[in-house]
Amino acid sequence: MKKKALSFILIAVMIIGIFAGCSFENKAAEDAMKTDATTHASPKATTSPEVPETVSITDSDGNEIVVKTNPTRVAIFDYSILDILYYAGFENTGIEKLIVPAKENLPEELAFYKDANNDFVISGGTLFYIDWDVLDLIQPELVIIGSRAFGMGPTGERLSSEETEKFKEDTFSRYPNTTFVKLTTNNSDSQLTLDIENNINALAHIFPKVKDVLEAKWAKLKAEILDVSEKAKSTGKKALFTMMVDQTTLSVFNPNSRFDMIYEDFGFNPVDEGAVSWSNQHGFDVRAEYVLEKNPDVIFLLDRSATVGSGAGAENFMKDPIIKQTTAAQNGDIYVLSGNAWYTMTGGISATETMISDLNQFLNKHK
Repeated sequence: MKKKALSFILIAVMIIGIFAGCSFENKAAEDAMKTDATTHASPKATTSPEVPETVSITDSDGNEIVVKTNPTRVAIFDYSILDILYYAGFENTGIEKLIVPAKENLPEELAFYKDANNDFVISGGTLFYIDWDVLDLIQPELVIIGSRAFGMGPTGERLSSEETEKFKEDTFSRYPNTTFVKLTTNNSDSQLTLDIENNINALAHIFPKVKDVLEAKWAKLKAEILDVSEKAKSTGKKALFTMMVDQTTLSVFNPNSRFDMIYEDFGFNPVDEGAVSWSNQHGFDVRAEYVLEKNPDVIFLLDRSATVGSGAGAENFMKDPIIKQTTAAQNGDIYVLSGNAWYTMTGGISATETMISDLNQFLNKHK
């Protein structure tokens, strides 16, 4: 009996010891987990901040505008903005319905939108004309317009400044729940670097998922622009920006004009310093004699007529016997620029890369 009692006591002691050991181990494990959690858990302050429902951005006219973040129904009537968002990874913007200028007229650089399913990307006018019927159908939350917007009527007729203003006001009042934002590049006195930076900053805040990609790319692109500028200045060469308006009409652009990014942003020295006071956004029609008189070291030629599909004027320029007498022609330093990059998509990411490539043809030759 005593043996049995002793056995029971021994068993009880062993059981108590086992449970005590388990309890100690569990407590130790629990303490270790708490310590680990304290050590490795991210503090609340360092987690990704919630995206605000709206954000304030600055448009191309310097106006502060409150815009909804991550809009899903959007209309974009500026090629440079379409270019920027495509580069950023359009699928990451969250846009589900997109209205663009006539898809069939989009430049090849924007083939992504041209080839997209009509359930996703819809034609809704042109760069100059916003089609109310399409806006009525989609009811976009955001409409991004460019500098050409509202300049034409539905049949392509040019509108006067008064008609343009009325068209714009009527459109804004027709869609009170839609935010209209002007994001583009200045087409009167180019400030390319500032305009691109402002547009990228605005888009990065409206579509925060592409913010990191855009900001990283812009930092790289801005450095490349600066590199071109430094190289251009170091050559000491005098440049002239020319444009064949059509197959026979020649215009020149100097500082304080639409294409003065060639001087202001890319650092080339203008061949005609005295032209600053008389330059304007459309350039000035000149004869070949003017070009020979100024005799630039390098001529950059934009063939507008080829870009808009009304013929090609560059060949006529090159064949002109007076132009052939210039230093630029005799040294093989006349460069025909990429029309879409310089004329219709100015300010886009791929467009700016193309502009840099165009200018590097000359700079690489004159290192």
